[in-house]
Amino acid sequence: MFRNNAELRREYLISIVIVILLAGASSLLSWTYAVAVIVTALLLLLIRVIADFARYRRIAELSDSIDKILHGAEDVKFEEYKEGEVAILSSEIHKLVIRLREQASQLMADKRFLSDSIADIAHQLRTPLTSMNIVVDMFSDAELSDDKRFDLLGEMMQGLNRIEWLINTLLKMSKIDADTVFFEAKEYNVKEMLKRASDTLAVPLDINGVTLTMNVPDDAIVRGDMMWTCEAIGNILKNCMEHTPSGGKIEINVKHTPIYTEIVVMDTGTGIDPEDIPHVFERFYRGKVALNTSIGIGLALSKMIVERQNGTIRAGNREEPETGAVFTVRFYSSKR
Repeated sequence: MFRNNAELRREYLISIVIVILLAGASSLLSWTYAVAVIVTALLLLLIRVIADFARYRRIAELSDSIDKILHGAEDVKFEEYKEGEVAILSSEIHKLVIRLREQASQLMADKRFLSDSIADIAHQLRTPLTSMNIVVDMFSDAELSDDKRFDLLGEMMQGLNRIEWLINTLLKMSKIDADTVFFEAKEYNVKEMLKRASDTLAVPLDINGVTLTMNVPDDAIVRGDMMWTCEAIGNILKNCMEHTPSGGKIEINVKHTPIYTEIVVMDTGTGIDPEDIPHVFERFYRGKVALNTSIGIGLALSKMIVERQNGTIRAGNREEPETGAVFTVRFYSSKR
């Protein structure tokens, strides 16, 4: 205790000097006073030594516990002290250790998520790249007809478009995660927003033989970022289109109230397996009825966009006798 603490040695040295000075001054009056002063001072000094020894012993125990934690020990428990500055120190260290353990656990979870995400991205990129490599090899065939070359070129373009969409979507999600995206807070007309969101799918809808109908009040207004909302609704429409057979239809119904604006997108496709419903908005999740070309990030991006604009989104199935998926998006007029 004294060997490692110069400040404590200095305090005791000053205390001893004061005792000697008091004893000397008391001896001028009477040796009895001098002895009494010395005895009293020595008792007080002894009490101080005992108290300091106990305090430093507890601090040493705390230091030992911290050292064990730094070396990876998980089962270290801090002693409970009822009072004094050591009790306060022990309590604060205990809180700090709990917080650090929580952060370490979260970092490990994030590390596993990142590792899984990278593996998923690599897998999603590998599929179209493998297909394009095969197409390139087939192009080297000198006897390949022009019609076949044209078909192979179309397949290659589809693969490139898929890679481009995957990269762009991942970049958008990473920007939202990093809070580097600024969402505007302007009022816009819902009908105009839905028209923009569906225009990009007009040709695919026609090719797939799927009809899109809308029932939107003219006065339906939402406050938010129109372009990002188009992205979210567009991904939902794209998902519905991919799971709706030829001759099917997609319906968009909008309900506008002073409290919220609700956008309901329904299709007549295969619907969502009940076990998949809680997971449809998770990144890279592919349900039981997912297509081979499905990546599993479109709906995850839609959820991020909606929730960043004071909204909610949920998925479900249509009630009997009709089949198909139902996506309900609500944008609230004010903070709930």
